[in-house]
Amino acid sequence: MYLRIALFLTQRFRDRFFLALMLAFLWAFAACGSSESTAPPERVVDDSRIFMVDDLRVAGMKASKHYDVTDLPGGVDAWYGFIRTGSGPMDIEARFYASHADAVSLGTEFAENVSGEDGDIEEETTMWSEGYKDRQRMRSGGTADLAAWSGQRGPNYADFVIFGNMVLLCQGDDPEQSLGTCYELIDAIRGDDSG
Repeated sequence: MYLRIALFLTQRFRDRFFLALMLAFLWAFAACGSSESTAPPERVVDDSRIFMVDDLRVAGMKASKHYDVTDLPGGVDAWYGFIRTGSGPMDIEARFYASHADAVSLGTEFAENVSGEDGDIEEETTMWSEGYKDRQRMRSGGTADLAAWSGQRGPNYADFVIFGNMVLLCQGDDPEQSLGTCYELIDAIRGDDSG
């Protein structure tokens, strides 16, 4: 009888010890994870430099199509192209303004109009129709193979960043991926002087 009680207490002790150890491990793991705060990338980054398309080319963007900015208020230049990322080639539309202040005040509304899940990608209704087809891509609710068969078009740019005098519209399935694409280009532009 005493042996049974001793075995029972020993087993019960081991179970409680194991449970306490697991709880301590989980608490320590959660505490470590919560101390890491990753701030989301900034959408507007003031930079005193005035950029041109050659700065993007040097940073690795393949600028393939020049847009007429006659109907883009305050726009001084605009290009469509792509950069190579870890996820493959990603489209970029770069709109240039005379200053950072102009890019913010004149470019924000036009960038918001064509980016995001509800971006206006139709020639007849978008605020600036130049290059509207480049702002579209085939999409589906599933794999990329299904997108080609669905016939559904959606916005190519999930978000944008205003960096200096540029508005950069960047390809992505969601704002996080889009901002990541923009920041790959921005980091390449900054080079070694980023920090």
